[in-house]
Amino acid sequence: MTTERSITVPTRDRALDRHEVFDLRSAGLLARWPIIGWMMFIFGSLVFGGLTYNLLAHGPLLAWDQAIANTLPAIGLQSPPYVKVLMIAGFYLGKDVITVIDILLGFYFLYKRYWQELAMVTLGWLGAATIFFGLSTLLDRARPATQIWIIVNIPGFPSGHAVSVVVFYGLMAYLLAPKMRTVFWKAFVVGMALLLIVFVGFSRIFTGGHYLTDILAGYAVGIAWAGVAYTSIEIYFQRRRKENVKKE
Repeated sequence: MTTERSITVPTRDRALDRHEVFDLRSAGLLARWPIIGWMMFIFGSLVFGGLTYNLLAHGPLLAWDQAIANTLPAIGLQSPPYVKVLMIAGFYLGKDVITVIDILLGFYFLYKRYWQELAMVTLGWLGAATIFFGLSTLLDRARPATQIWIIVNIPGFPSGHAVSVVVFYGLMAYLLAPKMRTVFWKAFVVGMALLLIVFVGFSRIFTGGHYLTDILAGYAVGIAWAGVAYTSIEIYFQRRRKENVKKE
């Protein structure tokens, strides 16, 4: 006669699983597969180069830029009030919200002594801001004259919002997705990051804050910078860990 025994997961183990999900440490994918980061850099650089050439040579995409810049803000002015609230929210999701979360994450990583992740979030943020300021100042493209609700006067190519959302929300997906236990939740995390990236970019076009190619150029710069920065940081810390192991 056999008896059946039910197998249960100890409460402590379940608590540990939950703890690990929110323990924001990199899984080291870019260090193991640096080709991913280098391909991101090459792809982003080529796209940005093509868009920059189109801008300087007054290429055909400028006509699309102007047509969209004339159409979407006009639609916005005729839209219900909630559309205004939603589109303005996109501005803050791509700037102030990122700044606040970056600072909080910086303190978190500093407290936990997660130096690699601290470097990723700090250098990613500072690098994105520096690259945007340098490129936009150099290329000095004026923003659309049809801006509504939020008016910004500094040069807009590439879009600083677009650079920031790719670098920041992309990093959040990179840190969180590997910790999800099912394919559904991994896809959910990646999908939410992509949704936020697209939404912020669309909101800046809709309100006339940027031309379409400003946003696309910002995405390209964000992809290139995220690829080279995060890959380089992970490789550096991986080598340091190996050297420490050898010394021991």
